[in-house]
Amino acid sequence: MRYFHCLPVVFSALMLGCASTPEQHDTTADLNATLPNLTLKTVLPSAEANSYCTPQMDSDILYGVGMQLFNANDTANARSCLIFAAPEHNRAFCYLSLIADRDQEKTQAERDQESFNYIAYAASQNDWCAEYGMWRIYQIGSKGVERDPELAKRWLERSALHGYGESQSALAYRYEADEDFVAGLAWTRILGEDDDLEQQERLRQQMDAKQLAASDKLYESLKKRVTSKEAMYAEAREEDIGRYSATIHLNDPEVLQGMETEQRRDFIRQAMFTALDLPYVETREQVTLYMVLSRRAQMLEPGADILQNPQLVALLQDSELSFEQANADARRIIENTYR
Repeated sequence: MRYFHCLPVVFSALMLGCASTPEQHDTTADLNATLPNLTLKTVLPSAEANSYCTPQMDSDILYGVGMQLFNANDTANARSCLIFAAPEHNRAFCYLSLIADRDQEKTQAERDQESFNYIAYAASQNDWCAEYGMWRIYQIGSKGVERDPELAKRWLERSALHGYGESQSALAYRYEADEDFVAGLAWTRILGEDDDLEQQERLRQQMDAKQLAASDKLYESLKKRVTSKEAMYAEAREEDIGRYSATIHLNDPEVLQGMETEQRRDFIRQAMFTALDLPYVETREQVTLYMVLSRRAQMLEPGADILQNPQLVALLQDSELSFEQANADARRIIENTYR
């Protein structure tokens, strides 16, 4: 299997910490005014089809394939796939920015300009990843721009308000370091994770009644403004539909043939949630295998439920088998069982 791994969206070059004062700035129009005047047409180059991607493919599959090729260090093919996907998927610009940074055929100034423009355009479209990238750029002064810690703080705040947990955590810890316990406690509560209870208590012990009341007020205000964890989870699951579809497209493409876009997405969505509810499913590989086997069985017998087949369930549970071997064994079982 060429590119199985569905790695999470990780942009290690963008991951550091900073802070910002909530409610201090207009975090949309005011910040967008600091960006260059970029349009999709001016920022996005042309691309040629390759053996993995064509512009006619569904955009979520293009994005998922681009992610996997990037993580496999096939940046040339990843770039084309991500360019095709970018008009519908702003997150693709974060990957394109990283690819631009590696382009040794261009001068450093050319790489910096292209990389910055990708991040800046996506940030103008309210993408939390790109907003986090803008914080990183201005915090250290990179990609051809001067260091501007105050502007960096504002971009970090905007990313945090758009729900990105890394940004929220950075804000909370930075506020604590700056002894702004009011804001630090409010953002720590926004994170709302069990691991942060100790930090919350530590902050409370350093605050008087007036500060606690102010922090409560700020927390209630932030709750109304910050993108909810439920919305972020839903976004991640929708992205997973493309990622799983891309994995299948790369490794067993005939399984998806003949499906219209919404039919395919509905199938992948339902199969994903079914698989994730199974007590023995612990890996993305198992989820993908369940999808492939279910689709193969249903191609032969509409409505077939492979979970009623002990042989197929045993293959799903066998962690010693590779995806290729389990899929090959299951195919023989399916062809002999379903008509």
